[in-house]
Amino acid sequence: MTGTKGDSQYRYQLVFKCLKELSQFVPAADWPVPALQDLREFLPEVSAPSALVETHDGPPTTSSDALALVTFAQSSLYLLNDSLLDGVWGGEAMARITHIVEELTAQLASVARREKADLVRGLYVIIDPLVTGGRDPLDVAKAAVRGGARMLQLRDKQRDKGDSLPLARSLQKLCQTSGTLLIINDHADVAAIVGSAGLHVGQTDLPVTEARKVLAHRQVLGRSNHEIGELVESERMGSDHVAFGPIYHTGTKDVGHSPQGIGKLRIARETAKTPLVAIGGINAENAAAVIEAGADAICVTAAVGSAADPEAAAAKLVRVIEDAGGRI
Repeated sequence: MTGTKGDSQYRYQLVFKCLKELSQFVPAADWPVPALQDLREFLPEVSAPSALVETHDGPPTTSSDALALVTFAQSSLYLLNDSLLDGVWGGEAMARITHIVEELTAQLASVARREKADLVRGLYVIIDPLVTGGRDPLDVAKAAVRGGARMLQLRDKQRDKGDSLPLARSLQKLCQTSGTLLIINDHADVAAIVGSAGLHVGQTDLPVTEARKVLAHRQVLGRSNHEIGELVESERMGSDHVAFGPIYHTGTKDVGHSPQGIGKLRIARETAKTPLVAIGGINAENAAAVIEAGADAICVTAAVGSAADPEAAAAKLVRVIEDAGGRI
């Protein structure tokens, strides 16, 4: 990219301002960001611009803000590199800061996803247009949220993605206004388009590493597991949370696997290092045992979608979770 010297100077000032503010970010003690120290050591070693771009934002105070800032700095560095800014930074310094920013991006993205994954709890309702009792899926979703659902998942296996996209957009708007997390099942492109909280994949869907290439840095990724070994593998791949099941017999979806039972769920809880979602045949009558076994969230479809009163059904499940000692 070409530009005037003035354009390049302004761009350099902007990049330096971003990096300086990033260097002042203080992450939570339990979620360190090692590349921040590399950045702090780098900045005094290079020539600072005579003036900095005036902004009123100040240093980032959250990992999400820091991630947004480093993402901007990364794209700006690319332009700065291409503009050949009069050798202000030599090739070695440019290579070093490029590496530091790449590391910062990866580390801050991991922290931001971990923070969001920590919100995986309570009642998680799958919105499936085939399991609504003939009602509008959006109406069922609204009722679930009013009843206390913390997470929704859009699972639309029958329709083309173009036909499903308007519902995905409406669900994302609902979740944004209610503070609920929206997860899109299977379709990473739809998750990216609507800006959902994340994506859920099965064992034979997109691999975690490939899905990451489509998703934004902040979007979480969950993966289905039917055996303890699969759960371990999913976390090794980088899943932010894991689903385990079916816990009980389910007729909603033909998973081709026998019920795992509460005993296996306890082993899954002992094994999983990330938030654990239990799924499969869970209802208000058996949900307490699932929470007591250690599940962070219970995921249901028919227990809410097919209920005569989805809001009341969701509210009852939330009460069961709370009474069993779960987070809601």
